Amino acid sequence: MIMPRKNIFIRSIRSAARRFRAVQEVWILPWWGSGGVANAPFWALDTLVLVVKLFSTCAVALVRLLIPPVMKSLHGETVLITGAGHGIGRELALQLAELGATVVCWDVDPGRNNAVIDEIRKKDGECFGYTIDVTARDQVSTLAARMRRQLTDISMVISNAGALTCAPISHLRPDGVTRLIEINLLAHFWIIQAFLPSMIERRHGHIVAINSSAGLVPCADMVTYCAAKFGLRGLMESITEELRLDTWTKNINTTSVYLATVSTGLYPMPSHRFTSWYSEVTAAEAASVIIDGIRKNHKTICIPSLMKAFVNIHNLMPYRIRIIFTDFFNFGHRGWFCFC
Repeated sequence: MIMPRKNIFIRSIRSAARRFRAVQEVWILPWWGSGGVANAPFWALDTLVLVVKLFSTCAVALVRLLIPPVMKSLHGETVLITGAGHGIGRELALQLAELGATVVCWDVDPGRNNAVIDEIRKKDGECFGYTIDVTARDQVSTLAARMRRQLTDISMVISNAGALTCAPISHLRPDGVTRLIEINLLAHFWIIQAFLPSMIERRHGHIVAINSSAGLVPCADMVTYCAAKFGLRGLMESITEELRLDTWTKNINTTSVYLATVSTGLYPMPSHRFTSWYSEVTAAEAASVIIDGIRKNHKTICIPSLMKAFVNIHNLMPYRIRIIFTDFFNFGHRGWFCFC
């Protein structure tokens, strides 16, 4: 598959930065030495590169705001979706198949998984399904190897499988804690380790992790879930940084999706003060927004879209101010009656 050409201006800046670093290492360092006044040329040149990078990034962002980039085609892509038998996973599978992608459905429930496969095939979509527990590392690696031999290489992974239990930490059983961590965090490790190497080999791929607003802000009575989702956030941001620093992997994209309440039956009904403005979205609506973001290679997708900005502002506040606003937003829960 032919990858879209990078923006010429961005590629020129990257090339100039690499050439400058090479000249610095080969010529400037041996000539000037290191330490003290000798570092002045490096500081000057590095500062110049910093300013050029900042200016170019702002310019590109402005251009993209005025002229949105063309969304990439998913026709011919082979997309693996975990937890495809229900909720957002099911809707993603159906909508991606309509866009011409070959969909591979993984789910622990064979009945629900087969129902999705049959629905896609009735519409002449290309779909394959496997019953698997994604928390079992050996199952994941074995099935991934078998799929490469018998089917094809996976060009996009949407790691969607998840589980939720709401209870105070004192009421959690050790096996329940372990299970939630395995589903919501460790399974993402096994999936990425199974498919990322082939993406790197082919220099083409996309990794998508379905996260939650619980990966951005803490929630009472959801300690294990929040811990796993915060861990997933760290996993995806770290992998993104690894891929960014390797020229060989520049065509492998990552996307983290942060969801508020979606009507899949997994989350409790929202009870915050502004439910008349935002209550919950359907799985079909959420899947549509996610696919649009994937086609634009967005690093982060938030549903609702302003959630990440509000969370960033929220995290800049001192702790006491932050919890006062939190209690105001969540009017009616027990925190409203507490003071700092």
